Amino acid sequence: MSGARTVGIATVKATRVAKSQKSDATSGKPALPRVALLIPAWSDYGRGLIEGVWEYAQQHGPWLIEMQPGEPDENTDMPRGWSGDGVIASIHTRRRAAKLRALGVPVVNVSGSVREGVDFPRVTSDAHAVMRMAVSHLREKGLKNLAFCGEPQRPFIDFWTDAYRKVMADDGMEAVTYQPSSRIGPKAGLETRQNDRRRWIESLPKPVGIIGWATGICRHLAIACTECNIKVPEEVAILSLETEDLLGRVVHPPLSGVDIPIRRIGYEAAAQLDRLLRGETASPHEIHLPPLGVTTRQSTDLVACADPQVQQALRFIRDHAHEGIDVRAVLKAVPMARRSLERRFHDLLGRSPADEIRRVKINKVRELLDTTNLSIPEIAEACGYKYVEHMIPVFKKHHGNTPSRYRASVRKGK
Repeated sequence: MSGARTVGIATVKATRVAKSQKSDATSGKPALPRVALLIPAWSDYGRGLIEGVWEYAQQHGPWLIEMQPGEPDENTDMPRGWSGDGVIASIHTRRRAAKLRALGVPVVNVSGSVREGVDFPRVTSDAHAVMRMAVSHLREKGLKNLAFCGEPQRPFIDFWTDAYRKVMADDGMEAVTYQPSSRIGPKAGLETRQNDRRRWIESLPKPVGIIGWATGICRHLAIACTECNIKVPEEVAILSLETEDLLGRVVHPPLSGVDIPIRRIGYEAAAQLDRLLRGETASPHEIHLPPLGVTTRQSTDLVACADPQVQQALRFIRDHAHEGIDVRAVLKAVPMARRSLERRFHDLLGRSPADEIRRVKINKVRELLDTTNLSIPEIAEACGYKYVEHMIPVFKKHHGNTPSRYRASVRKGK
């Protein structure tokens, strides 16, 4: 096929015997099922899907897994003459669907995109539940103005825009979406598009929460705010519909994101394909998995309030909680009577300054458990706890589990 990339081979080893009934012509042993993955591996999302498939193959295989990192717009095709047993693919277009259907092998789709004529069994995130969680997260921060930023030049993500509009309609709120200027053509460059996003951000009422469909677009939004001298999160809070550990942290400010169970999506897609390889029906035909939660970083770490001194105290707590501060340190940074600070916190937030310090510290613990391999004592020290024994019961009270068990469950889910 013109422009197609050759798929490289990587073998997944496992202890269990393959269920394939085909036999190797020379040995007479059952041949390994040959499975191709057409999943873009340039992001944490794609790599998480692949890890989930690999985990299933370890437990129920082995499979011979073939894959080639692709691009988000599907510039990777199966090589001419490929002959295998099944495919797990992110299918955004009828063109790719037709090519895969012509192979005559079982196919499972892991794309959230809904396209007419693309009717393969599908495993994906529940777009409505993800968007509901994103909107709720921003509204809980006190934000009344919300907007969504997709990429209109990429129609395969329109399902996110549809989910946003549905959730906003359910809540009786206006659905504001990014629409490029009429001067922005399909071949516009990065700088032109960035200038247009700056125009859009400046036009929005403040404070506002913006939901971006992916970490990459949220990075552009954060940079645009910096260039316009717009404060994040005080004036513009930014939330991604995915959590990228590296790209989401290596930006100012670090980006919050909804945690999608990407490894489980890959695992369930592999289970569906295994059923098809055995001649069974993929049931149910569609599997939509709910999000796990929200990883809160600085881009949404705010409470919108009209009291400038409380806002200043919140900012101080956010920036210094990991240093082991107490309420006395807050009062030094924001001079006022302690009783007045306590009363204003309770009136505006429903919690005390000490509660807020604990909340910020525990959120930092959760982030480090999710994104690093630091030991539990190292995390306790990094988050301002003198003793790990003090951190563990506080964390368990908030999350219903010890830090070690929480980390194990999250990594298994993702």
